[in-house]
Amino acid sequence: MSSNIKYPTIRRDPTVSDIYGDKSSSPITVNDPYRWLEDPDSEETTNFVAEQNVISQAYLNNISYRTQFFEHLKEVFNIPKFSCPSKQPNGKYYYFMNTGLQHQDVYYELDSLSKSTEQAQVLIDPNTFSEDGTVAIQSINFSYDGKTLCYSVSDAGSDWSTIYFMDVATRNKLNDVIIRTKFSSLRWTTDNQGIFYSTYAGALDNVTSNKDSSHSTENKSKIAEDKDIQKKEEAANEVVPTTIEVTRTDIQEVYFHRLGTPRSADICLARCTDDLNEHFFSVETSDDGQYLIANISIGTLRENKIWFLPLSKLSDSIVEKPNWTKLIDHMDFVYDFVTSQDDLLYFKTNDQAENFRLISMNAKTKEIKEIISEDKTNLLEDITRVYDKYFLVRYLSHVKSVLYLFEMKSGRQLRKFDLPIGTISIWGDQHESEIFIRLESFLSPTTIYSCDLAQSVDASLTIFKRIEFAGLDLNTLTTEQVFVDSNGLDPSNPVKVPMFLVHRKDLKKDGQNPTYIYAYGGFSTAMKPFFSIASLLWIHHFHGVFVVANVRGGAEYGEVWHKDGYKSKKMNTYLDLCACAEWLVSNKYTQTDKLSMAGGSNGGLTVAACANMRPDLFACTVVQVGVLDLYRYHKFTIGYYWCGEYGNPDLPAEFEWVKTISPLHNIPMNPTTFPAILVTTADHDDRVVPAHSFKYISQLQYQLGETMNRLGRPLISRIDVRAGHGAGKPTIKRIEELSDMYSFVSYALGAQWHD
Repeated sequence: MSSNIKYPTIRRDPTVSDIYGDKSSSPITVNDPYRWLEDPDSEETTNFVAEQNVISQAYLNNISYRTQFFEHLKEVFNIPKFSCPSKQPNGKYYYFMNTGLQHQDVYYELDSLSKSTEQAQVLIDPNTFSEDGTVAIQSINFSYDGKTLCYSVSDAGSDWSTIYFMDVATRNKLNDVIIRTKFSSLRWTTDNQGIFYSTYAGALDNVTSNKDSSHSTENKSKIAEDKDIQKKEEAANEVVPTTIEVTRTDIQEVYFHRLGTPRSADICLARCTDDLNEHFFSVETSDDGQYLIANISIGTLRENKIWFLPLSKLSDSIVEKPNWTKLIDHMDFVYDFVTSQDDLLYFKTNDQAENFRLISMNAKTKEIKEIISEDKTNLLEDITRVYDKYFLVRYLSHVKSVLYLFEMKSGRQLRKFDLPIGTISIWGDQHESEIFIRLESFLSPTTIYSCDLAQSVDASLTIFKRIEFAGLDLNTLTTEQVFVDSNGLDPSNPVKVPMFLVHRKDLKKDGQNPTYIYAYGGFSTAMKPFFSIASLLWIHHFHGVFVVANVRGGAEYGEVWHKDGYKSKKMNTYLDLCACAEWLVSNKYTQTDKLSMAGGSNGGLTVAACANMRPDLFACTVVQVGVLDLYRYHKFTIGYYWCGEYGNPDLPAEFEWVKTISPLHNIPMNPTTFPAILVTTADHDDRVVPAHSFKYISQLQYQLGETMNRLGRPLISRIDVRAGHGAGKPTIKRIEELSDMYSFVSYALGAQWHD
């Protein structure tokens, strides 16, 4: 690989700095020369983006096989993709499906399982929402009678959304439109009269109608109070165009909206101010509609409180600023609401059970009863009530899904489903006997099974849909799982880190194989087996090894695994990944100049931190929408929710944690080697704002530009337009990005193309 890039001269402002404190007695002054890049709308930032894209596109265009990879990926990507179906009270079945290359998945309705999916009818087609395919469905939910559905839609990948309502029978939209919602669970009242949704204080400030942009600046700030303007917003019945937003989003609010009433009449049920500052409410209704359940956490931490409101099954009982009953009012453990039966509320919890157990709690007496005890070996991951008296229970056994059927009343195990190894997702409902099970793995695309428990608890599984992948001969590939010793921060207490390897069966362990490690390691999220067409093509064309490292910080072994890789122990995440990389080298799968790593969001932080820590170990790093400025991440949009994961840099004790790992601030000085870097971000990312990536690539080019040119390794950034953090990205944009990433990695590793 060669690289001799003339990097632009990016303005550095020496006058901008912040003062931090740590365990030392002296304040620490930190210069922030690229603070101006935090303004995404400035002309200077716009020019910066254009210059960076010119460099990256010129470099990527020079890779001889990039177009070939793109064309092949586009060709084999063109297969149907299905979500797990659901059965609604109207007796019909609903699912998302993409024929292959459609920008967005389409929502379908199927009358009967006796019909083929080719006979399904389109219910909602988001591809009609915009010409460029960048408007996507975020979430969807049916009313209890199945006659009305609500769905939220986002523009350009934003976390902000607009809620619409549809009469299912006629396909007609209702007049109700709720703009500027965020992280909404969209739960209905059982009388089918309205929904609960979430937003943030001031969400309607400075919003102009898509139909009428004539309002003056002075009027914009009054929109929340101006009912006439608000009615125009709701009548517009279109997605309000998003701007690039970076401002911190404070004070979550939970509302009830009654159908047929204006937004201004919505009832506020919770506002996170005062003692609820920086808390997050996630609400849902109990199965019988008797209670509104609120799961209350601090940011993204999983430990939570449980409050509830009696609803008496009628939305008429809902009032402003209600008196919540505080069932669990501490944040010592995780309590995930599962279902309800009269006054009994069922929770999956790690209280007295590291691997979780199922309990019932009486809403009136608070009496607790254990229903399913803890499995000391496997992690209790998910519980769904089905056919009134059963639970579908999914465990995670060393990062592989296992599914059981339990009796609800006794907690007795009735059946283990005989399924291949992979990742399982399910749909079931307490009122329905039919269940759906979706399975996929690294070498198996989607298979969806149906099962009717009305026949018997041992009823056979029937294939509803199996996706055939003809792009490659998957029989030539294999998957292995290994467990890597990692000392981490405490060598006296090493752990076994799971790692999946996907490669050709005829792989030679000669240290010459280009290798791609994917890692995340955060926010209690487990990286389970998934079917990736792009990674399979990479293995095929470059004879590479695709690796998923299940490092600490995730949820592969529950909250114990998560907490061993967050806050003061965050360094364990990076030490685990380095241990996995060293294992691959020592076991002759690869060598350091054939080794790459990639990760997105928190995973972008993971791989960027490892590049700083061990620049000798990796030849290439892809940093996708990464959290890279840990000194200021909490000042933008909902970044402050992550303080429980990383630590608050404004607190001296917690600044101690972030100062050693923040990628922007720990780029090595005068290294003898450093991996090639591709940074990817998007201009409308309002979760991890693009300033993280802008500052990071600027500092890299300034500090290491000459060194990297001597090494023949580039430092480039790929900045997408009209895209966000990743969700809702049109298919063709995903294919383009994947092609660029894998081409970049292959070229950086000196991999040879094989037809």
